[in-house]
Amino acid sequence: MLLKHYLNGDDTDIALKHKGKSLTYLALKEAVAQLANWIINNNVSRIGIAFDNSFAWVVSDLACQQAQVCCVPIPLFFSETQQRHVIEESQCEYLLTSEALTLFPSSKKEILSDSLNIIGYALVSDSTAVFMPTGTNKITFTSGSTGTPKGVCLSSESQWRVAKSIDGAFEQDDVHHLCLLPLSTLLENIAGIYAPLFHGGTVELASASARGFEGSRLVNPHALLDLIDSLQPTSIILVPELLMMLLQACLKGWLPPVSLTFIAVGGAHVSPIVLAQARAKGLPVYEGYGLSEAVSVSTLNTPQCNVPGSAGKALGHNTLSIDNGEIVVTGNHFLGYLNQPESFYPTQVRTGDLGTITDGVLTLSGRKKNIMVNSSGRNVSPEWIESLLMGSGVLRQVLIFCEARPYCVALLVPTSPHISIDELRKATALINQHLPDYAQVEDFDVVAPFTLENGLLTQTGKIKRDSVIAYYSNNIAALYATSSFFSHAQKSATQHITLGE
Repeated sequence: MLLKHYLNGDDTDIALKHKGKSLTYLALKEAVAQLANWIINNNVSRIGIAFDNSFAWVVSDLACQQAQVCCVPIPLFFSETQQRHVIEESQCEYLLTSEALTLFPSSKKEILSDSLNIIGYALVSDSTAVFMPTGTNKITFTSGSTGTPKGVCLSSESQWRVAKSIDGAFEQDDVHHLCLLPLSTLLENIAGIYAPLFHGGTVELASASARGFEGSRLVNPHALLDLIDSLQPTSIILVPELLMMLLQACLKGWLPPVSLTFIAVGGAHVSPIVLAQARAKGLPVYEGYGLSEAVSVSTLNTPQCNVPGSAGKALGHNTLSIDNGEIVVTGNHFLGYLNQPESFYPTQVRTGDLGTITDGVLTLSGRKKNIMVNSSGRNVSPEWIESLLMGSGVLRQVLIFCEARPYCVALLVPTSPHISIDELRKATALINQHLPDYAQVEDFDVVAPFTLENGLLTQTGKIKRDSVIAYYSNNIAALYATSSFFSHAQKSATQHITLGE
Protein backbone atom coordinates (compact mmCIF):
# COMPACT_ATOMS: atom_id res chain seq x y z
CA MET A 1 0.00 0.00 0.00
CA LEU A 2 1.78 3.12 -1.23
CA LEU A 3 0.15 6.11 0.43
CA LYS A 4 2.12 8.51 -1.76
CA HIS A 5 -0.43 7.72 -4.48
CA TYR A 6 -3.27 8.94 -2.25
CA LEU A 7 -1.85 11.86 -0.25
CA ASN A 8 -1.78 14.53 -2.93
CA GLY A 9 -0.75 17.71 -1.15
CA ASP A 10 2.66 19.26 -1.72
CA ASP A 11 5.14 18.54 1.06
CA THR A 12 4.80 22.04 2.51
CA ASP A 13 0.99 22.13 2.35
CA ILE A 14 -0.95 21.71 5.58
CA ALA A 15 -2.57 18.27 5.80
CA LEU A 16 -3.93 18.30 9.37
CA LYS A 17 -4.73 20.91 12.01
CA HIS A 18 -5.53 20.31 15.66
CA LYS A 19 -5.50 22.56 18.73
CA GLY A 20 -3.62 25.32 16.92
CA LYS A 21 -0.92 22.94 15.65
CA SER A 22 -0.48 21.65 12.12
CA LEU A 23 1.13 18.78 10.22
CA THR A 24 2.37 19.34 6.69
CA TYR A 25 1.98 16.55 4.15
CA LEU A 26 5.68 15.80 4.54
CA ALA A 27 5.43 15.62 8.34
CA LEU A 28 2.36 13.40 8.06
CA LYS A 29 4.13 11.00 5.70
CA GLU A 30 7.17 10.86 7.99
CA ALA A 31 5.04 10.18 11.09
CA VAL A 32 3.14 7.46 9.23
CA ALA A 33 6.38 5.85 7.99
CA GLN A 34 7.90 5.85 11.49
CA LEU A 35 4.89 4.11 13.05
CA ALA A 36 4.56 1.72 10.10
CA ASN A 37 8.19 0.65 10.61
CA TRP A 38 7.46 -0.10 14.27
CA ILE A 39 4.46 -2.22 13.26
CA ILE A 40 6.52 -4.17 10.71
CA ASN A 41 9.49 -4.65 13.05
CA ASN A 42 7.21 -6.00 15.78
CA ASN A 43 5.44 -8.36 13.38
CA VAL A 44 1.99 -7.11 14.40
CA SER A 45 -0.96 -8.11 12.21
CA ARG A 46 -4.03 -6.60 13.94
CA ILE A 47 -4.03 -3.28 15.78
CA GLY A 48 -6.86 -1.59 17.64
CA ILE A 49 -6.83 2.21 17.68
CA ALA A 50 -8.73 4.14 20.35
CA PHE A 51 -8.19 7.91 20.15
CA ASP A 52 -10.29 11.02 20.22
CA ASN A 53 -10.19 12.95 16.91
CA SER A 54 -6.50 13.85 16.71
CA PHE A 55 -3.26 13.56 14.75
CA ALA A 56 -2.70 10.23 16.50
CA TRP A 57 -5.89 8.69 15.07
CA VAL A 58 -5.05 9.64 11.48
CA VAL A 59 -1.38 8.65 11.72
CA SER A 60 -2.22 5.28 13.31
CA ASP A 61 -4.86 4.52 10.71
CA LEU A 62 -2.60 5.37 7.77
CA ALA A 63 0.38 3.55 9.32
CA CYS A 64 -1.64 0.34 9.39
CA GLN A 65 -2.29 0.75 5.68
CA GLN A 66 1.36 1.46 4.92
CA ALA A 67 2.42 -1.60 6.91
CA GLN A 68 -0.37 -3.63 5.24
CA VAL A 69 -1.88 -4.83 8.49
CA CYS A 70 -5.42 -4.79 9.85
CA CYS A 71 -6.64 -1.66 11.65
CA VAL A 72 -9.57 -1.95 14.08
CA PRO A 73 -11.02 1.47 15.05
CA ILE A 74 -12.59 1.32 18.51
CA PRO A 75 -15.31 3.94 19.11
CA LEU A 76 -14.73 5.72 22.40
CA PHE A 77 -18.51 6.07 22.79
CA PHE A 78 -18.99 2.29 22.80
CA SER A 79 -19.73 0.81 26.21
CA GLU A 80 -16.83 -0.99 27.91
CA THR A 81 -18.58 -4.28 27.12
CA GLN A 82 -18.78 -3.36 23.42
CA GLN A 83 -15.15 -2.22 23.35
CA ARG A 84 -14.01 -5.45 24.95
CA HIS A 85 -16.11 -7.39 22.42
CA VAL A 86 -14.44 -5.56 19.51
CA ILE A 87 -10.94 -6.29 20.80
CA GLU A 88 -11.63 -9.92 21.64
CA GLU A 89 -13.63 -10.65 18.49
CA SER A 90 -10.82 -9.32 16.29
CA GLN A 91 -8.05 -10.65 18.56
CA CYS A 92 -6.09 -7.39 18.38
CA GLU A 93 -2.45 -7.94 19.29
CA TYR A 94 -1.84 -4.30 20.18
CA LEU A 95 -4.00 -1.38 21.21
CA LEU A 96 -2.82 2.13 20.34
CA THR A 97 -4.30 4.89 22.50
CA SER A 98 -3.41 8.05 24.39
CA GLU A 99 -4.94 7.03 27.69
CA ALA A 100 -4.13 4.69 30.55
CA LEU A 101 -5.61 1.34 29.61
CA THR A 102 -8.48 0.25 31.86
CA LEU A 103 -9.89 -2.62 29.81
CA PHE A 104 -6.69 -4.67 30.13
CA PRO A 105 -4.72 -2.99 32.95
CA SER A 106 -1.92 -5.58 33.06
CA SER A 107 -0.92 -5.01 29.42
CA LYS A 108 2.67 -4.09 28.66
CA LYS A 109 3.02 -0.38 27.84
CA GLU A 110 5.29 1.23 25.25
CA ILE A 111 5.45 4.91 24.27
CA LEU A 112 5.53 5.03 20.47
CA SER A 113 5.38 8.79 19.95
CA ASP A 114 5.80 11.51 22.56
CA SER A 115 4.86 14.31 20.20
CA LEU A 116 1.67 12.63 19.00
CA ASN A 117 0.91 10.96 22.35
CA ILE A 118 0.65 7.44 20.97
CA ILE A 119 0.97 4.65 23.53
CA GLY A 120 1.04 1.00 22.52
CA TYR A 121 -0.28 -1.77 24.75
CA ALA A 122 0.55 -5.39 24.02
CA LEU A 123 -2.57 -7.51 24.43
CA VAL A 124 -2.53 -11.14 25.52
CA SER A 125 -4.41 -13.32 23.07
CA ASP A 126 -6.68 -16.10 24.30
CA SER A 127 -5.73 -18.04 21.16
CA THR A 128 -9.23 -17.83 19.72
CA ALA A 129 -9.06 -18.33 15.96
CA VAL A 130 -9.81 -15.28 13.84
CA PHE A 131 -11.41 -15.69 10.44
CA MET A 132 -11.26 -12.71 8.11
CA PRO A 133 -11.10 -12.41 4.31
CA THR A 134 -7.75 -12.07 2.59
CA GLY A 135 -6.97 -8.41 1.95
CA THR A 136 -8.73 -7.09 5.04
CA ASN A 137 -7.10 -3.81 6.09
CA LYS A 138 -9.85 -2.44 8.29
CA ILE A 139 -12.58 -3.93 10.43
CA THR A 140 -15.24 -1.37 11.14
CA PHE A 141 -17.61 -2.42 13.88
CA THR A 142 -21.14 -1.14 13.77
CA SER A 143 -23.70 -1.72 16.49
CA GLY A 144 -26.46 -1.76 13.90
CA SER A 145 -29.87 -2.66 15.29
CA THR A 146 -28.47 -4.88 18.04
CA GLY A 147 -26.21 -4.25 21.02
CA THR A 148 -23.41 -6.55 19.86
CA PRO A 149 -21.19 -4.85 17.25
CA LYS A 150 -20.61 -6.71 13.97
CA GLY A 151 -17.25 -6.52 12.18
CA VAL A 152 -17.34 -5.39 8.54
CA CYS A 153 -14.08 -6.25 6.73
CA LEU A 154 -12.75 -3.74 4.19
CA SER A 155 -9.70 -3.44 1.96
CA SER A 156 -7.58 -0.29 1.69
CA GLU A 157 -8.21 -0.09 -2.03
CA SER A 158 -11.99 -0.11 -1.61
CA GLN A 159 -11.84 2.77 0.87
CA TRP A 160 -9.62 4.97 -1.29
CA ARG A 161 -11.76 4.19 -4.33
CA VAL A 162 -14.69 5.79 -2.49
CA ALA A 163 -12.55 8.76 -1.44
CA LYS A 164 -11.45 9.27 -5.05
CA SER A 165 -15.03 9.24 -6.35
CA ILE A 166 -16.16 11.68 -3.64
CA ASP A 167 -13.40 14.07 -4.65
CA GLY A 168 -14.28 13.63 -8.32
CA ALA A 169 -17.91 14.57 -7.70
CA PHE A 170 -16.97 18.13 -6.75
CA GLU A 171 -15.40 21.06 -8.53
CA GLN A 172 -13.54 22.63 -5.63
CA ASP A 173 -10.15 24.25 -5.40
CA ASP A 174 -9.71 24.74 -1.68
CA VAL A 175 -10.83 21.95 0.62
CA HIS A 176 -10.86 22.75 4.33
CA HIS A 177 -12.90 20.05 6.05
CA LEU A 178 -13.88 20.06 9.73
CA CYS A 179 -14.47 16.61 11.24
CA LEU A 180 -17.49 16.80 13.53
CA LEU A 181 -18.23 13.08 13.73
CA PRO A 182 -15.86 10.68 15.54
CA LEU A 183 -13.19 9.36 13.17
CA SER A 184 -14.19 5.81 14.12
CA THR A 185 -17.37 6.50 12.12
CA LEU A 186 -16.60 5.09 8.67
CA LEU A 187 -18.39 7.97 6.91
CA GLU A 188 -16.12 10.57 8.56
CA ASN A 189 -13.08 8.34 8.16
CA ILE A 190 -13.45 8.07 4.39
CA ALA A 191 -15.27 11.27 3.38
CA GLY A 192 -13.75 13.45 6.10
CA ILE A 193 -10.12 12.24 6.10
CA TYR A 194 -9.30 10.27 2.95
CA ALA A 195 -11.22 12.39 0.43
CA PRO A 196 -9.69 15.75 1.55
CA LEU A 197 -6.19 14.24 1.71
CA PHE A 198 -6.65 12.72 -1.75
CA HIS A 199 -7.58 16.19 -2.99
CA GLY A 200 -4.56 17.78 -1.27
CA GLY A 201 -6.74 19.76 1.14
CA THR A 202 -6.63 20.43 4.88
CA VAL A 203 -8.48 18.53 7.59
CA GLU A 204 -9.38 20.23 10.88
CA LEU A 205 -9.55 17.94 13.92
CA ALA A 206 -11.11 18.79 17.26
CA SER A 207 -11.59 16.86 20.48
CA ALA A 208 -15.01 15.70 21.61
CA SER A 209 -15.18 18.44 24.25
CA ALA A 210 -14.20 21.11 21.71
CA ARG A 211 -17.03 19.82 19.50
CA GLY A 212 -19.42 20.01 22.45
CA PHE A 213 -19.75 16.25 22.81
CA GLU A 214 -19.76 13.97 25.81
CA GLY A 215 -19.56 10.40 24.55
CA SER A 216 -21.96 10.26 21.61
CA ARG A 217 -24.18 13.07 22.86
CA LEU A 218 -24.02 16.74 21.95
CA VAL A 219 -24.21 18.42 25.35
CA ASN A 220 -22.88 21.86 24.44
CA PRO A 221 -24.32 23.13 21.12
CA HIS A 222 -22.71 26.54 21.66
CA ALA A 223 -19.25 24.93 21.64
CA LEU A 224 -20.03 23.30 18.30
CA LEU A 225 -21.28 26.56 16.80
CA ASP A 226 -18.26 28.46 18.12
CA LEU A 227 -15.95 25.84 16.61
CA ILE A 228 -17.55 26.18 13.18
CA ASP A 229 -17.38 29.98 13.44
CA SER A 230 -13.74 30.02 14.48
CA LEU A 231 -12.39 27.47 11.99
CA GLN A 232 -14.44 28.59 8.96
CA PRO A 233 -14.50 25.20 7.20
CA THR A 234 -15.60 24.65 3.60
CA SER A 235 -17.33 21.36 4.45
CA ILE A 236 -18.71 19.30 7.32
CA ILE A 237 -20.56 15.98 7.65
CA LEU A 238 -23.65 15.65 9.83
CA VAL A 239 -26.11 13.04 11.02
CA PRO A 240 -29.75 14.22 10.92
CA GLU A 241 -29.84 15.13 14.62
CA LEU A 242 -26.91 17.52 14.22
CA LEU A 243 -28.54 19.06 11.17
CA MET A 244 -31.67 19.72 13.24
CA MET A 245 -29.50 21.42 15.87
CA LEU A 246 -27.88 23.70 13.29
CA LEU A 247 -31.28 24.51 11.81
CA GLN A 248 -32.64 25.41 15.25
CA ALA A 249 -29.58 27.62 15.81
CA CYS A 250 -30.25 29.39 12.49
CA LEU A 251 -33.87 29.95 13.49
CA LYS A 252 -32.53 31.67 16.62
CA GLY A 253 -30.22 33.96 14.68
CA TRP A 254 -26.99 32.00 14.08
CA LEU A 255 -25.47 32.66 10.68
CA PRO A 256 -23.42 29.89 9.03
CA PRO A 257 -19.97 31.09 7.87
CA VAL A 258 -19.79 32.07 4.21
CA SER A 259 -16.86 29.67 3.81
CA LEU A 260 -19.20 26.71 4.34
CA THR A 261 -20.21 25.52 0.87
CA PHE A 262 -21.04 21.85 1.44
CA ILE A 263 -22.79 19.98 4.25
CA ALA A 264 -23.23 16.26 3.70
CA VAL A 265 -25.93 14.60 5.78
CA GLY A 266 -26.26 10.85 6.12
CA GLY A 267 -26.95 8.01 8.52
CA ALA A 268 -30.73 8.24 8.23
CA HIS A 269 -33.28 9.78 5.90
CA VAL A 270 -34.01 13.49 6.28
CA SER A 271 -37.38 15.05 5.50
CA PRO A 272 -37.37 17.14 2.29
CA ILE A 273 -39.15 19.86 4.29
CA VAL A 274 -36.24 19.99 6.77
CA LEU A 275 -33.73 20.12 3.91
CA ALA A 276 -35.63 23.00 2.32
CA GLN A 277 -35.78 24.87 5.62
CA ALA A 278 -32.04 24.34 6.15
CA ARG A 279 -31.13 25.62 2.68
CA ALA A 280 -33.39 28.64 3.15
CA LYS A 281 -31.35 29.49 6.26
CA GLY A 282 -28.04 29.30 4.45
CA LEU A 283 -27.10 25.70 5.26
CA PRO A 284 -25.86 24.11 1.98
CA VAL A 285 -27.15 20.62 2.79
CA TYR A 286 -26.86 17.63 0.46
CA GLU A 287 -28.24 14.22 1.37
CA GLY A 288 -26.47 10.97 0.56
CA TYR A 289 -26.82 7.24 1.11
CA GLY A 290 -24.54 4.39 2.00
CA LEU A 291 -23.79 1.64 4.47
CA SER A 292 -20.65 0.05 5.87
CA GLU A 293 -21.01 -3.06 3.70
CA ALA A 294 -20.88 -0.81 0.63
CA VAL A 295 -17.82 1.03 2.06
CA SER A 296 -19.85 4.00 3.26
CA VAL A 297 -21.07 6.50 0.66
CA SER A 298 -22.69 5.12 -2.50
CA THR A 299 -24.87 8.02 -3.67
CA LEU A 300 -24.79 11.73 -2.98
CA ASN A 301 -26.52 14.90 -4.06
CA THR A 302 -24.03 17.53 -5.20
CA PRO A 303 -24.16 21.15 -6.36
CA GLN A 304 -23.98 19.81 -9.92
CA CYS A 305 -26.95 17.44 -9.43
CA ASN A 306 -29.22 18.07 -6.46
CA VAL A 307 -32.68 16.46 -6.29
CA PRO A 308 -34.21 17.34 -2.90
CA GLY A 309 -35.94 14.40 -1.26
CA SER A 310 -33.60 11.94 -2.97
CA ALA A 311 -30.31 10.36 -1.96
CA GLY A 312 -28.66 11.55 -5.17
CA LYS A 313 -26.84 9.73 -7.96
CA ALA A 314 -24.31 6.92 -7.62
CA LEU A 315 -20.79 8.30 -7.28
CA GLY A 316 -19.35 5.78 -9.72
CA HIS A 317 -17.51 3.22 -7.62
CA ASN A 318 -20.74 1.23 -7.06
CA THR A 319 -23.58 0.09 -9.27
CA LEU A 320 -27.05 0.25 -7.73
CA SER A 321 -30.10 -1.66 -8.92
CA ILE A 322 -33.56 -2.45 -7.58
CA ASP A 323 -34.70 -6.04 -7.05
CA ASN A 324 -38.30 -6.44 -5.92
CA GLY A 325 -38.14 -2.98 -4.37
CA GLU A 326 -34.83 -3.61 -2.54
CA ILE A 327 -31.64 -1.67 -3.26
CA VAL A 328 -28.80 -3.97 -4.36
CA VAL A 329 -25.18 -2.78 -4.56
CA THR A 330 -22.50 -4.37 -6.75
CA GLY A 331 -18.94 -3.35 -7.54
CA ASN A 332 -17.05 -1.79 -4.66
CA HIS A 333 -18.15 -3.38 -1.40
CA PHE A 334 -17.01 -5.22 1.71
CA LEU A 335 -15.06 -8.47 1.82
CA GLY A 336 -17.29 -10.18 4.39
CA TYR A 337 -18.10 -10.21 8.10
CA LEU A 338 -15.42 -11.00 10.66
CA ASN A 339 -15.53 -14.64 11.84
CA GLN A 340 -18.33 -15.50 9.40
CA PRO A 341 -16.55 -17.40 6.59
CA GLU A 342 -19.85 -18.10 4.85
CA SER A 343 -20.14 -14.35 4.20
CA PHE A 344 -16.72 -13.92 2.57
CA TYR A 345 -16.26 -12.45 -0.92
CA PRO A 346 -19.87 -11.54 -1.75
CA THR A 347 -20.80 -10.64 -5.32
CA GLN A 348 -23.43 -8.15 -4.20
CA VAL A 349 -24.83 -6.42 -1.14
CA ARG A 350 -28.56 -6.72 -0.53
CA THR A 351 -29.05 -3.59 1.54
CA GLY A 352 -32.45 -4.28 3.07
CA ASP A 353 -33.42 -0.72 2.04
CA LEU A 354 -36.36 -0.02 -0.23
CA GLY A 355 -36.15 2.54 -2.99
CA THR A 356 -36.54 3.53 -6.62
CA ILE A 357 -34.10 4.78 -9.24
CA THR A 358 -35.31 7.36 -11.76
CA ASP A 359 -32.89 8.86 -14.28
CA GLY A 360 -30.06 7.54 -12.12
CA VAL A 361 -31.33 9.26 -8.97
CA LEU A 362 -32.00 7.09 -5.91
CA THR A 363 -35.01 7.78 -3.71
CA LEU A 364 -35.40 5.85 -0.47
CA SER A 365 -38.74 4.61 0.85
CA GLY A 366 -37.82 2.77 4.04
CA ARG A 367 -36.38 -0.44 5.40
CA LYS A 368 -37.71 -3.72 4.06
CA LYS A 369 -37.79 -5.26 7.53
CA ASN A 370 -39.58 -2.23 8.97
CA ILE A 371 -42.67 -2.50 6.77
CA MET A 372 -45.62 -3.01 9.11
CA VAL A 373 -48.93 -4.69 8.32
CA ASN A 374 -51.89 -3.23 10.19
CA SER A 375 -54.91 -5.23 11.31
CA SER A 376 -56.65 -4.41 8.02
CA GLY A 377 -53.84 -6.04 6.06
CA ARG A 378 -52.37 -2.82 4.64
CA ASN A 379 -48.61 -2.37 4.32
CA VAL A 380 -47.35 0.76 6.05
CA SER A 381 -43.81 2.18 5.80
CA PRO A 382 -43.17 3.91 9.16
CA GLU A 383 -40.27 5.94 7.72
CA TRP A 384 -42.68 7.64 5.31
CA ILE A 385 -44.84 8.97 8.16
CA GLU A 386 -41.85 9.72 10.37
CA SER A 387 -40.22 11.81 7.63
CA LEU A 388 -43.34 13.95 7.29
CA LEU A 389 -43.59 14.45 11.05
CA MET A 390 -39.92 15.41 11.28
CA GLY A 391 -40.64 18.11 8.72
CA SER A 392 -42.86 19.85 11.26
CA GLY A 393 -39.76 21.33 12.89
CA VAL A 394 -40.95 20.61 16.44
CA LEU A 395 -39.62 17.06 16.69
CA ARG A 396 -36.15 15.70 17.32
CA GLN A 397 -37.04 12.01 16.92
CA VAL A 398 -40.12 10.01 15.93
CA LEU A 399 -41.09 6.34 15.89
CA ILE A 400 -44.33 5.09 14.29
CA PHE A 401 -45.98 1.78 15.21
CA CYS A 402 -49.03 -0.02 13.77
CA GLU A 403 -48.08 -3.71 13.47
CA ALA A 404 -51.30 -5.83 13.68
CA ARG A 405 -53.14 -2.79 15.04
CA PRO A 406 -56.05 -0.80 13.58
CA TYR A 407 -54.24 2.55 13.43
CA CYS A 408 -50.85 4.21 13.82
CA VAL A 409 -49.45 5.61 17.05
CA ALA A 410 -46.25 7.56 17.62
CA LEU A 411 -43.50 7.99 20.18
CA LEU A 412 -42.35 11.60 19.97
CA VAL A 413 -39.20 13.35 21.16
CA PRO A 414 -39.69 17.14 20.81
CA THR A 415 -36.87 19.49 19.94
CA SER A 416 -37.46 21.39 23.20
CA PRO A 417 -39.02 20.61 26.60
CA HIS A 418 -41.04 23.81 26.19
CA ILE A 419 -43.10 22.52 23.26
CA SER A 420 -46.65 21.93 24.48
CA ILE A 421 -48.89 18.95 23.91
CA ASP A 422 -51.20 21.27 22.00
CA GLU A 423 -48.38 22.17 19.58
CA LEU A 424 -47.67 18.50 19.04
CA ARG A 425 -51.35 17.78 18.42
CA LYS A 426 -51.57 20.55 15.86
CA ALA A 427 -48.41 19.37 14.08
CA THR A 428 -49.71 15.80 13.96
CA ALA A 429 -53.15 16.86 12.77
CA LEU A 430 -51.57 18.90 9.96
CA ILE A 431 -49.50 15.94 8.78
CA ASN A 432 -52.57 13.66 8.94
CA GLN A 433 -54.23 15.83 6.31
CA HIS A 434 -51.64 14.59 3.82
CA LEU A 435 -51.94 10.91 4.74
CA PRO A 436 -54.49 8.24 3.82
CA ASP A 437 -56.72 7.17 6.69
CA TYR A 438 -54.83 3.93 7.37
CA ALA A 439 -51.52 5.84 7.81
CA GLN A 440 -52.79 8.66 9.99
CA VAL A 441 -51.41 9.00 13.53
CA GLU A 442 -54.27 8.53 15.98
CA ASP A 443 -52.38 8.98 19.24
CA PHE A 444 -48.91 9.69 20.59
CA ASP A 445 -46.80 9.67 23.71
CA VAL A 446 -43.87 11.95 24.55
CA VAL A 447 -40.74 10.07 25.57
CA ALA A 448 -37.10 10.75 26.43
CA PRO A 449 -34.53 11.00 23.62
CA PHE A 450 -33.26 7.82 21.97
CA THR A 451 -29.49 7.74 22.55
CA LEU A 452 -26.49 5.43 22.35
CA GLU A 453 -26.33 5.45 26.14
CA ASN A 454 -29.82 4.04 26.60
CA GLY A 455 -29.25 1.55 23.79
CA LEU A 456 -31.88 3.01 21.46
CA LEU A 457 -29.65 4.62 18.81
CA THR A 458 -26.86 3.39 16.55
CA GLN A 459 -23.55 5.23 16.22
CA THR A 460 -24.70 6.79 12.93
CA GLY A 461 -27.89 8.18 14.45
CA LYS A 462 -30.35 5.52 13.33
CA ILE A 463 -33.11 4.55 15.73
CA LYS A 464 -32.95 0.92 16.89
CA ARG A 465 -36.59 0.34 16.07
CA ASP A 466 -37.05 -3.07 17.68
CA SER A 467 -35.25 -1.92 20.84
CA VAL A 468 -37.42 1.21 21.13
CA ILE A 469 -40.63 -0.78 20.62
CA ALA A 470 -39.59 -3.26 23.30
CA TYR A 471 -38.43 -0.53 25.68
CA TYR A 472 -41.68 1.42 25.35
CA SER A 473 -44.01 -1.57 24.99
CA ASN A 474 -46.13 -0.45 27.94
CA ASN A 475 -46.47 3.06 26.50
CA ILE A 476 -47.54 1.67 23.14
CA ALA A 477 -50.04 -0.69 24.76
CA ALA A 478 -51.51 2.23 26.70
CA LEU A 479 -51.98 4.23 23.49
CA TYR A 480 -54.12 1.45 22.05
CA ALA A 481 -56.13 1.19 25.27
CA THR A 482 -57.47 4.73 24.74
CA SER A 483 -59.41 6.40 21.98
CA SER A 484 -58.07 8.85 19.39
CA PHE A 485 -56.07 11.73 20.87
CA PHE A 486 -58.37 14.20 19.15
CA SER A 487 -61.05 13.27 21.73
CA HIS A 488 -58.77 13.17 24.76
CA ALA A 489 -60.44 15.81 26.85
CA GLN A 490 -58.33 14.87 29.83
CA LYS A 491 -55.14 16.03 28.07
CA SER A 492 -54.76 19.74 28.63
CA ALA A 493 -53.87 21.70 25.53
CA THR A 494 -51.46 23.75 27.61
CA GLN A 495 -49.69 20.82 29.24
CA HIS A 496 -45.92 21.02 28.88
CA ILE A 497 -43.38 18.30 28.54
CA THR A 498 -40.67 17.33 30.95
CA LEU A 499 -38.03 15.25 29.23
CA GLY A 500 -35.98 12.74 31.19
CA GLU A 501 -32.67 11.36 30.16
